[in-house]
This record gives sequence, structure tokens and C-alpha cells, in this order.
Amino acid sequence: MNKFIEISVYTFTFHVLCYVLWLLFVTPVEGPTNIESLGSLAYLPHAGRVLPVIFFGWQAIPAIFIAELLEWEYLWQGTDFYRTTIASSISSAAVLVAWFTFRSLGVDLQYSKVLSNTNWKHVSLFIIFVSLLNGLGNGGWYAIVYDQTDALISIRFLIGDIVGATIMLTLIVILYPLFMNFKNDQS
Repeated sequence: MNKFIEISVYTFTFHVLCYVLWLLFVTPVEGPTNIESLGSLAYLPHAGRVLPVIFFGWQAIPAIFIAELLEWEYLWQGTDFYRTTIASSISSAAVLVAWFTFRSLGVDLQYSKVLSNTNWKHVSLFIIFVSLLNGLGNGGWYAIVYDQTDALISIRFLIGDIVGATIMLTLIVILYPLFMNFKNDQS
């Protein structure tokens, strides 16, 4: 199979899985918050954005964008397609800008000798940087277009992205050895 298609399928599936887990477990706990405009305090799909880019590089970004558009339009079924499309575009652009910035500085997590995608500190740095860009981008978007100049919007996007990605990363670290042991026992 073509490597780009394989990466796209993995990325799309992982992103949708993160989104569905977020819808089932996090949004009911957060209650009647306006997530579309404030952002979630534990946005698990952020892991679906950053982790594939960390491990697969830029080839994961188109699948991320498509997954976000489909999730917000069909799974969330929000009323404002324009708002969710722009917010998804800003989030995907934040990943692209962060990847390009790291790559330009010679510290791409996939190929660099300086930073490593197996070092939790380097992965955390990338997650925080993308979260910061996403928070500033979406906070700026709401300030300009919707005249909502509350700094909590940017802070909620930032915190929610970091917490969500950390939760998913922790789950992966815990569950991966279990799956590998199960696979080895079946052989």
C-alpha cells in the first residue's frame, strides 16, 4: 500500500477514535458548556492532531483536516458549519505551522538528532507549542469575527489541548504493552 495512504488511514482512524472517546466520556462530564466557542478543558482529539504528525510527519496533516471537518459536521452536528470549519482550519494550520517551525529549526521530531519522538519531553514540547498556536489562533478568530475578546477562550483552548493530548498519550503508553502482550500470547 502507498505509504501516504497508509499514514492517512491510520491518522484518520486515530483522530476519529479520539473524537468519539471525547464525545462519549468528556463532554457529558463538562456539562452545558458552549464547547464550540469556549473549547473543552480536556480535548482528547488534540492527540489525534499532534501524535500522528510527531510520528508520521507532514503526511498526516491532510487526514487530520478531513477528520476534523467530518467529525464536527457529522458527529457533532453543530448548527454553524462556518464556525466549525474555520476553527478546524485554524487547528490544522497550528499543527502545520508547528511542524514547519520545528523542521525549519532543524529539530523535526521524526528525523532530528537533537529532538526525538521517543523522548516524552520533546513530545510534550511539540504538544504545548501546537496548543499555544491553536489557542492564540482560535482566540484571535473569536475576537475578530465574533467580537468575543475574553482571554479565557485562548486559555481554555490551550489547557484543553494539553490535557487532552496528555490523557491520550498516557492511555497509549499504558495500553500499548497490553496489546503487544496479548498479540504475543495469541502467536
